[in-house]
Amino acid sequence: MTERTAIIGTAGHVDHGKTSLVKSLTGMDTDRLSEEKRRGLTIDLGFAHMELPHGSGRLRAAIVDVPGHERFIRNMLAGVTGIDFVLFVIAADDGVMPQTREHLDIVRLLGVRYGIIVITKCDLVTGERVGEVKKAVSALVRGTVLEGAPIAPVSTVTGEGIEALKSLISARVVLTRERGGGPFFRLPVDRSFAIKGFGTVVTGTVASGSINKGDEALSFPSGALVKVRGIQSMHADADAVSAGERAALNIGGLNHREIGRGALLCSAGLKPFIDRAAKGIVVDCSFEFLCDSKSKAPLKDRSIVKVHHLTDETLAVIRLAAVSDGKAFGRLILKKPLLMLRWDRFIIRDPSRNSTVGGGTVVFPYIEASSAPKIKKLLPPCGPSDSSALRALMGERAAIDAQKASIMLNLSEKALSEALGDAYEETGGFVVDRERAGSLRKKIVETVAAHHAARPMDAGLSEDAIFSALKKETVLPALKARLFLKGLSEGLVSSKALKRDASALALPQHTPGSSGKDAEIEREILALFRNPFSPPHMEDIAKLKFKKDDTSRVMGFLVKKGSIVRLKEESFLSGADLQTARERLILHIGAKGPIKAAEFRDAIGCGRKLAIEILEHFDRERFTLRQGDLRILRK
Repeated sequence: MTERTAIIGTAGHVDHGKTSLVKSLTGMDTDRLSEEKRRGLTIDLGFAHMELPHGSGRLRAAIVDVPGHERFIRNMLAGVTGIDFVLFVIAADDGVMPQTREHLDIVRLLGVRYGIIVITKCDLVTGERVGEVKKAVSALVRGTVLEGAPIAPVSTVTGEGIEALKSLISARVVLTRERGGGPFFRLPVDRSFAIKGFGTVVTGTVASGSINKGDEALSFPSGALVKVRGIQSMHADADAVSAGERAALNIGGLNHREIGRGALLCSAGLKPFIDRAAKGIVVDCSFEFLCDSKSKAPLKDRSIVKVHHLTDETLAVIRLAAVSDGKAFGRLILKKPLLMLRWDRFIIRDPSRNSTVGGGTVVFPYIEASSAPKIKKLLPPCGPSDSSALRALMGERAAIDAQKASIMLNLSEKALSEALGDAYEETGGFVVDRERAGSLRKKIVETVAAHHAARPMDAGLSEDAIFSALKKETVLPALKARLFLKGLSEGLVSSKALKRDASALALPQHTPGSSGKDAEIEREILALFRNPFSPPHMEDIAKLKFKKDDTSRVMGFLVKKGSIVRLKEESFLSGADLQTARERLILHIGAKGPIKAAEFRDAIGCGRKLAIEILEHFDRERFTLRQGDLRILRK
């Protein structure tokens, strides 16, 4: 048994019978407000649903009834977003009216591809008049997405044509296919209310992705975390909903007054967008304008426009980079954040004239406005493939954060990985130009090798030093450059091109040691420690014929290597002497028990001061434990 579900929207001029039509089709009155019933005028969105038997299958449709009056165009726009097809309503007595034309433009600009033209109030006119309206409507929709759409004359008073319309709707619902919708769940909220015993309920048409009962989601723009306690779709309980379905979600974590029309529920994967949204959203778009002259847009560059997206709206500054034949490419600088993703459609209205002037499609939303290229450097929209979009997004960048790239491209991790192709790779959480990444890896290895040559006694080169040497090569802000280079370095360690020695990176074959002048300094220093338990004073080391800095560096290396041991700030002992002292201490305690400092002095044959310094060193190492004047071995 097959099942199809569709979202149907109404459109048309005020008082052309949209609400009565929905009631005739579904038995439901979508005018729920007392003012709507008193005035006989739809003010807000209304919702109904119907089941349509079709052979062995089951067809379901949700209908969003929108207001037709120009004063409520905002509510109309919130309702027609996300519909599969439209019932385009024209009254037989009035015919084509101003809002008829504007609603047709809006439907086209939002990318609605299918519709059924419904001529209502046929009981009020003659058959000849119905024929005239059909001709006028055919002329109106010529060259639009509704050209060739079926025309259904009906009367909600007599019931004429209603069953035939249901058959047309069934035929259209059968052809409805599941939407891809992108990887990120988004539910634009069109209603929010509270139900006693359940709490907050929000409704909307799922714009993208899917969500399951029990999942957590984020509220946009607040970022509040909510839990989905229950789901209904078309008044039936559901375990999950996905793109293109009407949904009512019972959520915990927010009062219904804290989330209303214009807000969204979205998946946690969009958190980076939410975190940055308050700092400004910049969106590159392709525009289509409604204008008499096809040579230019009806707006000037830097005009203030009202952008309607999903169930929300905001003022924005429009920047136009290229205009041709009523189409343009450019940018919207939003006054308040909208969660706009690649491929989303929107409507542009001129607030000064209160009229629809065009619409568009999102090309790239920039999570960080500062990362958007200058308007003069904008290129025409990239091709439809994910790979071409990634190339356009990367531009001259050496790398881009992979999580943010997936959001800006509206791709899942898997789809992003497939889009990398041969040109890019993912390294350390960044999408990287493969050739440039290879060059940087080579430079990291060369930088480490150069450090070995200059400072052979060092274990290696720290990541901080690598960052300082190569940060300019990444063409990235400091923090991102550091993370990027760290990712490259970790990759080199994994591939064994480098090895890690504590916090330093080194070539695999590198063994710290002295060479050249440093080797001579090392020999001279060790010669001073030749006599057992008679270490030199610091004055003796300082008298060597070398520069103080060179001597200190080699001393540091010998201490790190263990050839010399620092007992106190200016007291040293050879590593060999310390090992001898350790062995004699173990023998003495094993044979005679706890040892005094004087007995230890005699056992190793040195002065009392040195013997105490050695014992205190053993105490700090937790090799021995002092008990009064005695030392014992720790267990």
